[in-house]
Amino acid sequence: MTERSRILVVDDIEENLVALEALLRRDDADIVTARSGNEALELVLQHDFALAFLDVQMPEMNGFGLAEYMRGAERSKYIPIIFLTAGTGEANRVFRGYESGAVDFLFKPVDPNILRHKTDTFIALDQQRKKLAEQYQQLQESEGLLREAVQAREDVLAVVSHDIRNFLQAIKSGVQMLSKPPEKLGADARAAIHGRLSSTVDLMSRVIADLLDMASIRSGRIEVKPRPEIAAHLVNEAIAVHEPLAQQKGIRLTAECDAVAAAVLCDRERVLQVFSNLLGNAIKFCRHGDQIRVRLQKMEDHIQASVVDSGPGIASEDLPLVFDAYFSGASNRRNGTGLGLYITKRIVDAHDGRIWIESETGKGTAVHFTLPLAKPEQP
Repeated sequence: MTERSRILVVDDIEENLVALEALLRRDDADIVTARSGNEALELVLQHDFALAFLDVQMPEMNGFGLAEYMRGAERSKYIPIIFLTAGTGEANRVFRGYESGAVDFLFKPVDPNILRHKTDTFIALDQQRKKLAEQYQQLQESEGLLREAVQAREDVLAVVSHDIRNFLQAIKSGVQMLSKPPEKLGADARAAIHGRLSSTVDLMSRVIADLLDMASIRSGRIEVKPRPEIAAHLVNEAIAVHEPLAQQKGIRLTAECDAVAAAVLCDRERVLQVFSNLLGNAIKFCRHGDQIRVRLQKMEDHIQASVVDSGPGIASEDLPLVFDAYFSGASNRRNGTGLGLYITKRIVDAHDGRIWIESETGKGTAVHFTLPLAKPEQP
């Protein structure tokens, strides 16, 4: 909302101030009054004004002197000044007023219609100036956000390029090792290399899948094919995939399903992808001895799934940003593409669900999302 305009009225006679304030009163501006030039100077150094009405004949500092001071100060030099005077309109007096920086002269008694008309003009100009200033500020902020987004994307692409080169190098080295004659590479060594190759291919596939999903989301092409699925089965399948890595890190991974037979309407592969992203993040950031629980709760028309961990938590300043593309957290250390939660939210949105995070530094993280229940008559 655009800031209200202010009108400054300066006159050493209280009755004149009251009369002018009554004439100038309006819904879109505030009237500020002063009884002397010195008092007015303090005000113009503190506030911005759309227009100033200055009485010419004041003791100590008359209107001309006040106008000259105003023109000499950076904050007040461009305030439009209209002189009010009960004196004659002789040329040298008027000339001095314009020389002091006035835009107009009004002679008392002032015609109310002329006073309001001139005020309308300068208030309208001030409101236009304020709106332009707001738009300029918004443009600067948008440019700043755009630069940050572009830089974040470039950072991620650099990390992804580096990771893919590493993946390819690891695959190349593994293939070279496996090409050795059996007598030079034992069965155990071959099995270990196969395991590392399989893990590397999985990681590389995940990175590429994230990039492809990102491209689909950006072009509005993310697709889901909902079918009735038993929610507990999806949880068990996701846990089975991640259990080995959790055990390897000394993390306890459990499931709590209130409604083991409840069916949700969802795209099975996409929901498994959501669980994979959430469990993968939890395992990545949890430490030895931490716990991760996957909970299912049946609500009136949906299932609420939660992945709750006892890990380090998320900084409060990061919480509003966690679902942004390329987000990497306050640590400023890239670990992956930074697209996992962004894609996860889009998948949940595509199911007409909702996803949110509760977390506090040092007190773990809980990610909740909802999926619609399948209707009994649906095949």
